[in-house]
Amino acid sequence: MLIKVNSESLVVTEGENLMSALLRGNYPVTNICNGRGTCGKCKVRIISAAPEPSVVEYEKLSAGELATGIRLACQVEPRPGMALVCGDSGTVDRKAGLLFAPEQANSEYCGLRQVQVELDRPTLADERGDRERLLAKLQENGLPANLTIGLTQLKTLSSILRQEKFAVTAVLWDQHILAVLPGKEKVPVYGAAIDIGTTNIAVALYDLESGKRVQLAAAENGQTRYGADVISRIDFANKGSDNRVLLQEAVAGTINRLVEDVCKAAGIDSSQIYKATVVGNTTMHHLFLGLDVSYLALSPFVSVCNTALELTAGEVGLALQPQAKVVLFPNVGGFVGGDTLGAVLGSEELLAKGRHLLIDIGTNCELYLQDGANMWACSTAAGPAFEGAGINHGMRAQPGAIERVLIDEQGVTLSVIGGGTATGICGSGLIEAVQQMARAGIISRSGMISNPNDPAVQDQLAPELISRIRDGEQKREFVLAYGPDGNDVVLTQRDISQLQLAKGAVCAGIRTLLDISGLSIDDLDSIVLAGTFATHLNLASTVDIGLIPELSLHKLKTAGNAAHAGAVKALLDQRTFAGLQQQAGNIRHVELGGSATFSNYFMESMYIEPCKL
Repeated sequence: MLIKVNSESLVVTEGENLMSALLRGNYPVTNICNGRGTCGKCKVRIISAAPEPSVVEYEKLSAGELATGIRLACQVEPRPGMALVCGDSGTVDRKAGLLFAPEQANSEYCGLRQVQVELDRPTLADERGDRERLLAKLQENGLPANLTIGLTQLKTLSSILRQEKFAVTAVLWDQHILAVLPGKEKVPVYGAAIDIGTTNIAVALYDLESGKRVQLAAAENGQTRYGADVISRIDFANKGSDNRVLLQEAVAGTINRLVEDVCKAAGIDSSQIYKATVVGNTTMHHLFLGLDVSYLALSPFVSVCNTALELTAGEVGLALQPQAKVVLFPNVGGFVGGDTLGAVLGSEELLAKGRHLLIDIGTNCELYLQDGANMWACSTAAGPAFEGAGINHGMRAQPGAIERVLIDEQGVTLSVIGGGTATGICGSGLIEAVQQMARAGIISRSGMISNPNDPAVQDQLAPELISRIRDGEQKREFVLAYGPDGNDVVLTQRDISQLQLAKGAVCAGIRTLLDISGLSIDDLDSIVLAGTFATHLNLASTVDIGLIPELSLHKLKTAGNAAHAGAVKALLDQRTFAGLQQQAGNIRHVELGGSATFSNYFMESMYIEPCKL
């Protein structure tokens, strides 16, 4: 049998696994544990005929790795048509995993169009104004009679018409003339898909003529200095209108810096961006627009506006073409915002048919459930623990952050982003560390760190693990990594409690939504995890600690940053966005605040153990 490895043909003998075949062919593959499946280092990217992951692969690989075809060579049985890359070309780039969206797609229906015309020149017999002259010629070319042009364009219209002897190109959105440019050649037209997350903001730049993605950039939301989560920012905003302005300027400033970055990298000017789509939860939506968030914090949690909006870049303070159309996704209700609808649109292939639960995991966690005929959505405040905030040594997923943890009798094995010394731990590492500590017996099902002086604990744990349990400033703690200057990276009792609160809220939200729908966990065809954080999760760990109720791991899918992918789809196809608006009106919003069912499930979901329904 022939397979393709790094575009070369490799003969595989009967009964030979992929690891053996690669080693025999002298291909670069890491083989630390000699193919036993314990190290998780023999990663390859299978680009065609990828098999379903094995149990070992679910334990060793992240959701994003599995979704992009990463497998362990020692676990793979080659099959006809298989093609893969290994070595440096088979590694995973964290930034590349942020956006599961096509790098090029049809942009014919993006909503923008260009029209090239040559106007009749003014004479003593034809004294029409330049505006009327332009509109008349556009109408002669089949455009509607109700075209509009703004004051900004009128201020420069006369000089532009005369630069190329009354030959111009008009860029239009519906009946609105966004720009008039000299010459009768097509001009570059770009668009930006913007995802405003509570913690991070991402901008994707697309060429709206070719539908090709040009650049992608992400950064921390500038609002984080005013609060880590939506509740703290609402509190800050409600202390005065000046604070609301600060929050609006912070988010617009972050977006504009990202726009500047992607435009500089692409070699274009931001004035060539004529359309932007924006997704975000209800709070981010309101703070971006500078709206009053007072009543979002009070039952029944009423927003200012839930419908989709079309504004101009100038109105919202974005440094794009001043008349560029900024399209904001509608909100569902309460704290379920446009990011949920963006995630539904961004993962529509995974949700095409059947009964599916979509979970967009982040500081504010949204859940969407469909049974084929009905749709429900809710939101639960997971808090910033998943982003590393509120954790003693917590940090964002950046170099120095622990992202993977393995605990056995020999001690603790860590995977650190960037490969250097551990300086902290990010959300995915936190979940795996707690799962491994529970499995090893270092913490109980209630989350309590074991007493190293207890004879029963000494009988159960290896001396190396016992030596890592100590008393710290915040009660008992466990050392994950010893620092060269005594700056050890530890997990404290409080850290574990923070994770329990976050994962308990998510699990309780899932159980409540299932109860309302009348579905059981076994009725679901899949659970789709969305969000940049979810992309780097180890799926087996999420089930082991009870973040997600116990189910077949093969039913767990990941959609990457689906909300951002949805913004991209709406950017490229306005028809898709119109269909989503209709769908939004049919989703039943479920408010968990004040729900006795949710409260009961929340208490039950605090235990660090699989949640069996």
